[in-house]
Amino acid sequence: MKPTTQLRQLLAADQPLLVPGAYDGASARVVHALGHAAVYLTGFGMEASILGMPDIGLASQAEIVGHAGHIAAAVPIPVLSDADTGYGGLTNVHRTVREFERAGIAGIHIEDQALPKRCGGMAGRKVVATAEMVARLRAAQGARRDSDFVIIARTDAKSEHGLDAVIERLNAYFAAGADLAMIAEPFEIAELRRLCREINGPLAMVGGCAEWPESMLSRDEFAELGVKLVLYAVTGLGAALKAQMMVYGDLLTNGRLGPASEGALMPLERLSDLMGLPEWNEIEASALGKAG
Repeated sequence: MKPTTQLRQLLAADQPLLVPGAYDGASARVVHALGHAAVYLTGFGMEASILGMPDIGLASQAEIVGHAGHIAAAVPIPVLSDADTGYGGLTNVHRTVREFERAGIAGIHIEDQALPKRCGGMAGRKVVATAEMVARLRAAQGARRDSDFVIIARTDAKSEHGLDAVIERLNAYFAAGADLAMIAEPFEIAELRRLCREINGPLAMVGGCAEWPESMLSRDEFAELGVKLVLYAVTGLGAALKAQMMVYGDLLTNGRLGPASEGALMPLERLSDLMGLPEWNEIEASALGKAG
């Protein structure tokens, strides 16, 4: 089954789909190994992984799409990716969809921010006019060759224009053909409830930001509100970097890895297995005419 069709089926289920975020092939393999049905490529995480820089639109379309393609090739589950503002004008949006499709990505989200774009929750974000975002969505839909390729419309309008504007914009994006609507900034629970009630389609949102209480709800609580898709954007990245800071801080301070650090380490054999070494050994054995 095509990854795009797989993703559509997952989104059609009754319960919310909770999708862990990844930022490289290794973190995507962790998501798959644990049994999750899909993986989300966070723009924040990919910019951090590729460039070691903040999520302010510094990575190019080519860098992001190439990185996303490697990640999609590493796992057999659908991959949903951040596509920022589409990386330019309407023709750039068209090419962005084509390139993500070619890379094996099952769907993307495009946002209504003005340039320079910034990560959701960062100060200083501005949005374009609703009509400009609608044109982006039309360009994206006109570009997709696979009708199952998922296009999510994200708004960052709340901090600048308020909740009413968020609802108005998301309904305009649904009218323009978006498959889901998305938010990526803090909302009160009451605001989130109203949003789910008043928009004309399924809602996606960011999960796993400890400073945003609404992002830490349970699957059942998200279901009660009416949220369809929760993307744990930087959760894995933050956890990995915090663990590395603890281990390497221990090394710097004490000149060795103490018991706490040793307990955080994964054995080399487990690391190799997680990265797929048994499958590659099988390929080599098969070429040599040996039994598995």
